[in-house]
Amino acid sequence: MSTDLQFWGITYLAAGLVFMLVARLLVKLFYKDKRSEFVKEMMTAIENDKSPAEKRRKFFKNVAIGGLAIAVWPLSFTILVNGLRDSRKSDRDLNEEPEFMCKSKDLLEIVNALEVEANSKILDPMGRVPDLPFGHLNKGWRRLRRKVRPGDVMWSFKTSGYAPSPDGRGPRYNGPHNFVSGFAIVRNKQIVAEFLTQWG
Repeated sequence: MSTDLQFWGITYLAAGLVFMLVARLLVKLFYKDKRSEFVKEMMTAIENDKSPAEKRRKFFKNVAIGGLAIAVWPLSFTILVNGLRDSRKSDRDLNEEPEFMCKSKDLLEIVNALEVEANSKILDPMGRVPDLPFGHLNKGWRRLRRKVRPGDVMWSFKTSGYAPSPDGRGPRYNGPHNFVSGFAIVRNKQIVAEFLTQWG
């Protein structure tokens, strides 16, 4: 092997090693593990229960995959960048277009949060329900309040659900069915948060 070829081969592999270190850093910085804590704990428990032989096989498998990634690092780099970009785009799309039960057409009227709290405080003589606004649902109400920013407007809302069929066709109900009501925060004409208080 000529000296030049040897030099460029070593340089290529060294660049691959540097890429692996940078890739590990990028994944740590930008990749979000979306698994629940329960799933993480289960995976850890499964890993701890593996036999020494299984752990050795996994170690050698990881070494082989790492060696292959170093050998073809330009391709690995392209795959990594595309994966991170798609992941961030997906997260951004989810953050920009959250799904809510409430839609703009369901908004009823602007409300004052303090008045809502005063009118929704539950007094249960038996003490079965917390003496708080919305009782057992108070945690959800407080979560909604924490999301309010200057300039936001709080609305009450109620979805239309299914109403009785006037012509006798379709399902018949004595009143509106499958509706949801609650309160929503509107920011720049967009619904950004909601709190459900009633289902019917």
